[in-house]
Amino acid sequence: MTLLRSGAASDVGRRRSVNQDAVLTTPTLFVVADGMGGHAAGDIAATMAVATFEAAGERLATEASFSEAIGQANAAIYRASLDDPSLAGMGTTIVSACLLGGEGGDRLVVMNVGDSRAYRFRSGALVQITEDHSMVAEMVRRGELTAEEAETHQQRHVITRALGLGPEVSADTFPVPVRQGDRILLCSDGLTDEVDDEEIALALSSIADPQAAADDLVARANAHGGADNISVVLIDVLLSDDGPDEGTQAHKVISSIIPSDAAVAASSKAAPETPEDEGWIARRRRLGIPRTVTFRVLIFVLLVVGVVWGAWAFVRWYAMSTYFVQSTDGQSIVIYRGRPGGVLWFQPRVETVSATTVADVLPSRVKKLQHGVVEPSLEGANRYIANLADEKRNTSSVQPSATPKVTVPSTVPYTVPYNGSTGGGGTGTTATGGSRVTTTSVPAAISTPTTAAG
Repeated sequence: MTLLRSGAASDVGRRRSVNQDAVLTTPTLFVVADGMGGHAAGDIAATMAVATFEAAGERLATEASFSEAIGQANAAIYRASLDDPSLAGMGTTIVSACLLGGEGGDRLVVMNVGDSRAYRFRSGALVQITEDHSMVAEMVRRGELTAEEAETHQQRHVITRALGLGPEVSADTFPVPVRQGDRILLCSDGLTDEVDDEEIALALSSIADPQAAADDLVARANAHGGADNISVVLIDVLLSDDGPDEGTQAHKVISSIIPSDAAVAASSKAAPETPEDEGWIARRRRLGIPRTVTFRVLIFVLLVVGVVWGAWAFVRWYAMSTYFVQSTDGQSIVIYRGRPGGVLWFQPRVETVSATTVADVLPSRVKKLQHGVVEPSLEGANRYIANLADEKRNTSSVQPSATPKVTVPSTVPYTVPYNGSTGGGGTGTTATGGSRVTTTSVPAAISTPTTAAG
């Protein structure tokens, strides 16, 4: 018997106007579909794929029926694109996990088409289950590119397989052995393009609740830029199937756990009669069972538990009692709750991504932002960011006063009476009737020419 619980989150990101991703979670079936952003109606294709799986429901009892559901989703999308010209060329990637029953017990099977991924997180290690159906991934598998080169390659988003692009599609199948404590992550490339494996593993190791962990991963992707839609489904294995003699679906275990009316009646008849008012202590005394838990032992245990809980609560309070402002990508300014670097197993969480960016603050403040600025409260962190933006605006608004520029001629003609002789002090004269015109140098401080009357 295998029991699962899950959490899911999907977000449009910070640069797209439409969320073309779609997700589905049921007790045994989990799907992430990423509509192809470069094609028409990618959001419709993703929604159709998820709707096909949802309609299949409990019919997905075998690997063959699981694979058939992917084929049905592909055919439905392809037919819709042929029937409606406005939907021509639409498609979607898909990654799905399904818990299937069998004679050997429950087993988890993952199928994918495209570059949406599945990971398994176990004992602190994150391992990719699926293989991308993309041009650069195939080049890496052929040895033509390294994994580091693929991360920045211009064609890293060119996929080679997707639902809806043809009448048939081939999906890769991965049986995934699981055990109690494993976490299975399904995600679109909006997460893996922004958040590296190390940071994903950090979130999965520090946040126990699957819904909170899914929300945190989406927030981290947005904090790193959020260039694409982001979708995450996180599956926790609460109980694994260790017995080989019976395989059951997780959504059918309730009936196997609750005893039938006949079994209850049989057990009540077989039980010896006991006084109706006999208490638990009286029954133990009647049966001669020695008392192993005394009042002192109970008090001691409670004290130990109280001390441990108090220490845990204090460390948690200390780790999460402050906020800090930091920019890790040189663009976004993010407010984290916690302390930089974390304390023990309590790691900082993304509280909010500010609308103010690094471009809105003075360059001299950027280095300090990269190291992180601690504030005692969320209000203080927001105020610090607002002060940075105000500082930049005030600095930009201060302009040096301009000195008016005056242009004057280097020589100014003026007229003086002519008495037939040449006077001194001028640079040149011209006789005209009873007067002469004299040009002379004028200091630059004079802004207008002056005419002397004859």
